[in-house]
Amino acid sequence: MTFHHPIDADCREVAEIDALQRALRNLRHWSTAAATRRSYVDDQGRRLFASAASLRDAAWTDCLHAAYRLFEIDAIHRSWVEAGGVDA
Repeated sequence: MTFHHPIDADCREVAEIDALQRALRNLRHWSTAAATRRSYVDDQGRRLFASAASLRDAAWTDCLHAAYRLFEIDAIHRSWVEAGGVDA
């Protein structure tokens, strides 16, 4: 696929993969920002670090939700239990 081919929005998996990729990019960005700002020692720097860390945590939550939707965790677990797997 090249940049000028549109993404088929009707395909559920493509939309969910796109959502997961965006969430992972946000996580990488805010993780880098938080790591960079960790060494700031003045008051404004500590506030910048706290903001970046908070946004990193939110991005992590978004990643988990996107992965959960993409991989249908409940359906996989239910199938595993029905197949005789031990429920944890």
